[in-house]
This record gives sequence, C-alpha cells and structure tokens, in this order.
Amino acid sequence: MKFVLVLLSIMALIFASVQAFDKADCSLPKEVGPCRKSDLSYYYDTESKACQEFFYGGCHGNNNRFSSKEQCEQSCM
Repeated sequence: MKFVLVLLSIMALIFASVQAFDKADCSLPKEVGPCRKSDLSYYYDTESKACQEFFYGGCHGNNNRFSSKEQCEQSCM
C-alpha cells in the first residue's frame, strides 16, 4: 500500500513539473531565434498589454510564442 502511494506521489510530481515547463511565460521578451524560417507567430507585449505578431525563425525561442492571436490572448490576457 505504501509503495502505491509513493509511486502515485512521484507520478504527480512529474506531471506537475512537465505542466509547469510547458506553460506560457507571457512576461518574456519576443525571441525570434537564430534560424532563418519566417513563421508568422504572436507574442504578448507587456508594454502595450496586447498580443503582437512577429516572424519566428523556427528554432530556439521561448515560451512567449503562439501560433495564433487568439491562443496568445487566451494564455496571457
């Protein structure tokens, strides 16, 4: 019984840490990245308090990048 509780606790911690890692961080600056692709993306601009479009290079970047304005607004506003 204790083994099952410990196992469930470990699984819950892993799940929570993965969720936290994937969560958008709307306070981060826009990050185009070093690659040369031009994907239309959106980021939350803390100065204007609005989602703005930008061209993402296709690699690296950060968690303040969304594929649509609606997705950005749902996550950050």
